[in-house]
Amino acid sequence: MSVATQAAPAKPIAISHVTVIDVVGGRALRDVNVVIRDGKIASVGHDAAPPGATIVDGRGKFLIPGLWDMHVHLSWTTASALPVLIANGVTSVRDLGSRFTEIEDWRSRIAAGVITGPRILRVGPILNGKSFNQYQMVPGNPDQTRGVARALKEMGVDAFKVHRRMERDSYFALIDEAKMLGIPVVGHIPMTVSPEEASNAGQQTIEHVATLFEGTFSKAHPDHLAEAMKAFREHGAEELFALFVKNHTAFDPTLIAYQALVQYYDSSTPPDPRMRYVAASMIKAGAAREKPVVTPAELAEQKAIFEEYKEVVRMANRAGVVIVTGSDIAAERIPGFTLQDELPLLVESGLTPMQALQAATINCATVTKRDKDLGSIDAGKLADLVLLNADPLADIHNTSKIDVVIVDGKLLRRAALDALLRNAEALAKAN
Repeated sequence: MSVATQAAPAKPIAISHVTVIDVVGGRALRDVNVVIRDGKIASVGHDAAPPGATIVDGRGKFLIPGLWDMHVHLSWTTASALPVLIANGVTSVRDLGSRFTEIEDWRSRIAAGVITGPRILRVGPILNGKSFNQYQMVPGNPDQTRGVARALKEMGVDAFKVHRRMERDSYFALIDEAKMLGIPVVGHIPMTVSPEEASNAGQQTIEHVATLFEGTFSKAHPDHLAEAMKAFREHGAEELFALFVKNHTAFDPTLIAYQALVQYYDSSTPPDPRMRYVAASMIKAGAAREKPVVTPAELAEQKAIFEEYKEVVRMANRAGVVIVTGSDIAAERIPGFTLQDELPLLVESGLTPMQALQAATINCATVTKRDKDLGSIDAGKLADLVLLNADPLADIHNTSKIDVVIVDGKLLRRAALDALLRNAEALAKAN
């Protein structure tokens, strides 16, 4: 099912008497009319609906910008994830490691209205010191790494993604070459590089809470990581996060990925019915892997580590670090819904509901330099919007109570969103 079949793009849309969540001003604007024309927001205020416009009654409802997932691996989820993302209000994603040609094909088909899916930023292959899967490549020594960077730029990547095993000298060569090419470096912090060095070097986003502790930190504290992290919060965290603020280093915690890991190890976790949206091939591959036996003490340590991760996010937010939202969907991780699950985890970690919404909208657009067109509800911006049946500022879980999604100016009411989910379920069974 394509977006193009849902509404005539040329016909204006007017959302009347709605409460607009202004993520830039940090406020709710009540009883507002939002007019959409030619795929863009034409006005936000009290303008009357244009003649012939499609009217969406916004009374008692709340309008937010389209959500972002800043950490996805779409080739590793298959195309069945694309409609699920849209059905969950995720209208923009940053793919941090996939098959470049496949992503380009999906981008073209989405733009043409042949399939339904979000806007996709892409990095191509993950750059690592050792290749652990088909979506990673070893860029080589520093000179070779510079050549790889130039080649990836010619391909048209939006960023370079680094992983934890990348060699130190090659990492700094990539950072230097990336600055000359005008392309950001994102990802893990290599294990031979400290978080301070990565921030000072200019890495744009730090992906995952765990990457702060995988390298120099974990070598100093190989056992009882939860206790070591608590000590870090008491001595060192404030200085590190002040540096992040100074250097404009953004932080993508991906807390939901770690919660999923705890649940995977916990035998009492009930089956998740949303697994029906995961590609059958991914479920089969996951079932074939031998599941490790975890003792009660090991499980307790994993849970303690997860709680420490949330405390680290709390400190980062309190320090003023720019936080963005990511789910790290890949393999048998559930697309779309997990980005929705990330928002309550951020609130549990000390963010207000407004800050969580900002993390999922304007922060992502600003970090990726797309805030001129996306990230907030302002006249002149692209019409990627989500209409909610309940107030997300009263309860962040309400971001999942979706009545309408507007993507690229095209209207998808609840019936169309449910149809997308049915289509996605069928695609998942076939993939």
